Amino acid sequence: MKPARLLILARGVRDLRRAVDPSALLRAGSPDELAESALIPAARNLAVAIDLLPEVQRTESIAAVLACRVLDAYEDLYCGSAGAATTVIAAARYLVGDDPVPPPPLHARVLRESDAVDSVLAERIDDVRVLIERLPAAGRERVRELLIDVATAMADNLDTPMSRVTYGERVLGRVVVYACTVICDNDPDATDDDVTELAHCVGAAAQLANDLRDQELELYRVGTSAELTHEIVLRLLTPALGTFALLSHLGRRTRSKGARAAVAYMSITTTAFFCGAVGVRSPYSRRLRLVGAVVAATGTDRWEVMLDRLRESVDRTVEFLLDSSTQGGRESPDNLFPRIDAHAQGTSMGSIVVDSVMALVDGLPAGALSGELPGDQVRRMMIADHLAFGSLERMQPGDSNAMHLLGTRFQTAAMSRTAPHLPLDSERQS
Repeated sequence: MKPARLLILARGVRDLRRAVDPSALLRAGSPDELAESALIPAARNLAVAIDLLPEVQRTESIAAVLACRVLDAYEDLYCGSAGAATTVIAAARYLVGDDPVPPPPLHARVLRESDAVDSVLAERIDDVRVLIERLPAAGRERVRELLIDVATAMADNLDTPMSRVTYGERVLGRVVVYACTVICDNDPDATDDDVTELAHCVGAAAQLANDLRDQELELYRVGTSAELTHEIVLRLLTPALGTFALLSHLGRRTRSKGARAAVAYMSITTTAFFCGAVGVRSPYSRRLRLVGAVVAATGTDRWEVMLDRLRESVDRTVEFLLDSSTQGGRESPDNLFPRIDAHAQGTSMGSIVVDSVMALVDGLPAGALSGELPGDQVRRMMIADHLAFGSLERMQPGDSNAMHLLGTRFQTAAMSRTAPHLPLDSERQS
């Protein structure tokens, strides 16, 4: 890594927790100066990850991130006379050059530090538009598709509020699909239907992290921070399965070490956030997170070592949440988030959930119960239930075909373990 890039990274890590100075963003004299001064305040850990990317990918990613923050501003802060849903679409169309007329002024109600950054970026929407216009044609088209899709999802949510999982999949999940396309150099196998589904899981997990950070008590209909943490971590179970499967996939598909390091850094820091929220030790100390990401990017074996550390931390987080009175010496459920073979068939979320649930069930006692199950086995059953029902929450309402397919998968897996000679329900009907 070049000394200049190391200096950028060092400054980024140093500035992560500095207070935002909106006046510095307003003073930026050019689009490039705005991009340099706004990236850390607008993206925080994501900004450090972007600085790890190769130069061409870095330039495109900065434009995409800042443009998405402009859309955030119009989604969350707009107070004008026009409808917010209409305005966020107008902002996206202006950013990508589809409409020469800029959206109306934001008239923002700034409540948080992040709101101040978004407000300034919306005010300087012309400069963000220039950053997109300068991109090569392929990059410009990728960003255009991203912004139109994200703005459409935001507008739909403003018109009819979605569940947090659905919103995360359509907004941040779409951003993850875009990121996979960029870091895998448009490899078509890197964004097939199964991988897109896994990317949506990452988006759902990221949205849960955002909601926990922002203490969205009303959205989750809870009264305390502890209740919010409990609710969110339980909802994290199914998206986390897809996240680990995607990370395993990207570890092999991503050719650039810088891009792999960027993915690793975001994975490490997001896991650390959830661990910190629950009170569990992070897999990497703060000063070793960037180093751990760079090391993980150097080879497949080291990548898998990193993933194993993250899985163990999430296991401990879930265990701690389900049983806050854990006794010394009690073991947590092993392999809650098992390794997923990135080259194997059946890496759809349905297959991953069924395999994971049945792996948990396989760890339960096989014989007749002679008393109460020990605490770790109770947790194992609870987690299996949450995973199974969580997979139903991801389906479209009324999608009976998807429900039937999932039910058949569960039945097939169960019958193969208990009575492989008996026919399935579908076979009896035929």
